[in-house]
Amino acid sequence: MHKNILVFCFICLFMVYSNVSCGKKNKSSLLNMTNDELVKAMVDMYCVNAALNISDTQSRDSIKQIYYAQLNQITGKSIEDIRTDFDKLLLMPDTLVMLQNRALDTLRLMQDRSMTMPTPVSLGIN
Repeated sequence: MHKNILVFCFICLFMVYSNVSCGKKNKSSLLNMTNDELVKAMVDMYCVNAALNISDTQSRDSIKQIYYAQLNQITGKSIEDIRTDFDKLLLMPDTLVMLQNRALDTLRLMQDRSMTMPTPVSLGIN
């Protein structure tokens, strides 16, 4: 009797584990970009949004299009593809948080490097 219960429990655990791992594979295969590409796109989009927030409100729309065109050239992906993957990530909160943390770590590293780099001082003497 105990042996049958153990076998039944083992089979149930195996089926649950199989369904969970298959579900993760299906969700991640929905994304068109790799995790590294998504992190890079998040960092770039954050920088674009920060630059837009400090720009003149009247020229914001035209500048936005220029930034998006540059982002398209840098990533090799269209803005629509990037936004589509971002929307899909909303359905995968664990993956989204992991990628956002990587993007924030990258931004912090960029800020730390910019603070420690010496700025050249020009005295006008060559």
